[in-house]
Amino acid sequence: MIWVIVIAIIVIILFRFFNDLNKDNYDLQGQSLSEKFKFTVEMLNDAAFKGQGAVTTLDKRSFNLYQDGQNQIIHFTYSTGHLTITWKYKYFQKEVVHEKLFRDVRNLSLFEQQKIAEIMIKEMAVVIANHQNNVIGGI
Repeated sequence: MIWVIVIAIIVIILFRFFNDLNKDNYDLQGQSLSEKFKFTVEMLNDAAFKGQGAVTTLDKRSFNLYQDGQNQIIHFTYSTGHLTITWKYKYFQKEVVHEKLFRDVRNLSLFEQQKIAEIMIKEMAVVIANHQNNVIGGI
């Protein structure tokens, strides 16, 4: 009897997962992932690369924001209605990574996209300051 319950729970979880992946496909129909989060990308590009960064699409659900010659890269991944932003910053050949998951981002307004960017920019400013202090302290 317990096996039936366990199998039923697994089937329900898998159904929800694949259903959410299908919703992702619907969300991205007719637009790329970077277009879906255009305002977040623009704000992060302005903050990290003074607007000079470029989007490199990796696949349907992920892309990088990067500028040649810079010491940082921002990676975006979208899955099951959630957006993960991973911001990598290198200082004196030592890298720090800040990653944040934003849940339920299927239909964001301009203001909600702006809030996501502001959160990442504020958090990364602290991460960078701490990282630079740690690296300089270790020299």
